Amino acid sequence: MRWYLHVDMDAFFASVEQALNPALKGKPVIVGGRSGRGVVTSASYEARKYGVHSAMPGFQARKLCPQGIFLPNRRRIYSEYSDKVFAILERYSPEVHAISIDEGIVDLTGTERLFGAPVKTAKGILARIEKDLGLSASGGLSTSRVVAKIAATLAKPRGFIYVPPGTERSFLSPLPVERIPGIGPKTHQALLRQGIKTVAHLLKRPELARRYLNLDEPA
Repeated sequence: MRWYLHVDMDAFFASVEQALNPALKGKPVIVGGRSGRGVVTSASYEARKYGVHSAMPGFQARKLCPQGIFLPNRRRIYSEYSDKVFAILERYSPEVHAISIDEGIVDLTGTERLFGAPVKTAKGILARIEKDLGLSASGGLSTSRVVAKIAATLAKPRGFIYVPPGTERSFLSPLPVERIPGIGPKTHQALLRQGIKTVAHLLKRPELARRYLNLDEPA
């Protein structure tokens, strides 16, 4: 049986700025869009309460959150912090796969002798990231990569969801089908036209379930 921990950093760029400048903690930090012409690349959870989100035009973010603290996108610094995050992940497994600058998956299969049960190890990894870097991360642990990713997304912010083996379908079934990674707006609309609104509906169509979920990964 394989074990996958999906790690997703919370509001990564904005969180790095808050870690570097403690005076920004608890404040609506918005990275990007300073001139009003660009777009927001990251918004702290304090800013998100006002409706600000990534890819939003800067002028719109200012209207929603005029008290927001707008900062330039310091990509080099974020990359350095990303390297630090992945260095921590690599302490626990040689099988670490970067999905993006702030997201990765750790194969914890076979690490029990060194670190203990996968659930304990997963929680320890998230705690280590916060202790060493001052950044919060959310995680999902499952025997399926897809389920681990969905679990991490649902756990945000600063959360952890463990999906025990054999419970993957019951965990996924009530979720809207657009929660599945890779199902974008066009595919979502196509599935809706077929009456597929939830993952439960999708699971009744084995050919589609195999295409989008791939729950039958090698054990």
